[in-house]
Amino acid sequence: MTKVRAFLIGTACLLVAVVTPLTQASAQDALKIVAVVNEDVITELDLFMRMRLAMLSAKLSDTPETRQRLLPTLLRTMIDERLKAQEAKRQGIPVAATEIQRRIDDLAKRNNVTTDQFAQTLESNGILIDVLADQIKTEVSWARLVQRRLRSQVKITDEEIDQALAALQAAQGQTEFRLSQIFLSSASGDEVSVQQSAQRLKEQLEQGADFAALATEFSQDQGAIRGGDWGWVRLDMLDPPVAQVVQVLPPGQVGGPIRGAGGYYVVLVKATRIIDVTTVSAGTVEMEQIFWSLPSNAAESEVDSAISQANTLIPRVQSCGDMNTVAPDAKPGIHRSLGNVLVNDLPVEVQPYALNQPIGEPSPPVRTARGIGIYVVCNRGGGDNAALSRVSVADRLGRQRLDTLARGYLSDLRRAAVIDIRL
Repeated sequence: MTKVRAFLIGTACLLVAVVTPLTQASAQDALKIVAVVNEDVITELDLFMRMRLAMLSAKLSDTPETRQRLLPTLLRTMIDERLKAQEAKRQGIPVAATEIQRRIDDLAKRNNVTTDQFAQTLESNGILIDVLADQIKTEVSWARLVQRRLRSQVKITDEEIDQALAALQAAQGQTEFRLSQIFLSSASGDEVSVQQSAQRLKEQLEQGADFAALATEFSQDQGAIRGGDWGWVRLDMLDPPVAQVVQVLPPGQVGGPIRGAGGYYVVLVKATRIIDVTTVSAGTVEMEQIFWSLPSNAAESEVDSAISQANTLIPRVQSCGDMNTVAPDAKPGIHRSLGNVLVNDLPVEVQPYALNQPIGEPSPPVRTARGIGIYVVCNRGGGDNAALSRVSVADRLGRQRLDTLARGYLSDLRRAAVIDIRL
């Protein structure tokens, strides 16, 4: 506690010296409230540390101009995060401390340092590692909430997959674009402010900021969790105003802001290629399974017993790794990895879950001719070479539809919220 208090005092002093656009008052003002979001408050200290984190991750110089450009967008992002965290808490979405720590460990590893060194780097830049942990928790809990609450509304039919594959076949010889994007929603109604925020982000990118870092921090679509990377796309897959910019944008150049459906886009074309399609494959998935073997003529009581046991395990599974953790409590059910398997080789009862079940989320108990199983999809397809697989097409269509639903969900939360900005 003493160490944290000393850190806060030092950070508060640094706040006055470095973030003069926020306040010209004393160090005590670091705890002044800049926004109230329902029952939660955002203080100047909260805003300062997130500002430092954003600049550090995006490799931006700490200048008054940079702070002025980032501040409005960052505050809007933090307000949205409070709304997401509140809703996830209200809906009882759990995020284990071990999962947050694993993600922090991964970040440290990607930066070629130990976790302790990573925490020290943050602290030396005026950032408590708890700030990063809270951001990760919100990101994970919101993604999980969207999957659990909205994914059941997304059903990709064989007809839709056929239409998407036909469109890809018709695009033979056309150009495909490896696209990253930052999306800022205009659902709040403050159109001018959102456009200005998008313009400020573009200017920071043009000055050398890291696109993936800014997308992770600021983008308000499901692509944020992937650093804004939407993979290879065709022009007919994009909002028409976005497509008009993308088709003439040289690789490596940033375009926007573009007013599209729901808000403003800043885009980056990483590369282009000519579409060359040959055959359509069924596609593959990596899956984990816990299975209770039963004969096809098993007594109803045996079936009910296996389903009941499966249902007690399902709430404890939040990722593929959890299947191995809960396996000892599944007996006589047996856990095994199915590896990378063709969708067509799976039992017909399991195939819909291979196509539509969110990655990392357990299926309900599935009855097959051989017994009862619960399944978790760990990965789909096999990269760009599987672009024509039915499973990869279904996954892409599902992600697009889920993203639209998630935007609407957050817009509803904004409209229902009491938000008081005091900055």
